[in-house]
Amino acid sequence: MRHLLRRAFSTNSSLQKARGWRTYVDRFRDRPASHITAFAVLHEITAIAPLFAVYYALSYYQPPTIFPIRVLEEGNRYINKLREYVGLEQLDPESPVLVHLATSYAIVKVAAPVRIAASLALTPWMAKWCVVPVAKTIEHLTKTLRAKFKP
Repeated sequence: MRHLLRRAFSTNSSLQKARGWRTYVDRFRDRPASHITAFAVLHEITAIAPLFAVYYALSYYQPPTIFPIRVLEEGNRYINKLREYVGLEQLDPESPVLVHLATSYAIVKVAAPVRIAASLALTPWMAKWCVVPVAKTIEHLTKTLRAKFKP
């Protein structure tokens, strides 16, 4: 009975199994680089994928532009000068492409807290199932190549 009480009230982490979010903290302590890499990859994916999705939705549904047509033409004229300098073809003066790009960018930036929360929530899974296996494969290949080409 004594050993059960000692185990239940012990502060020794080897006797107690971490519960809840503490399991993720322990995994992060064991492999911080994989978790940081997983978070960075997820953060970029949650930025780029919605950017294209929102732009496509705006282009497909063609919502009405809230800017005066003069502002749109002036912005397109300025961008057309830059596009001509770079060697790209010019946009139509009334083209909503730039408005859709700017709107997509703004929506993705406004959604940053949701993106960060999703990235944090998915980081342990991504580290365990994607980053660690890739790192182990690279490590194995590196060891194999070193052994093969070692003089």
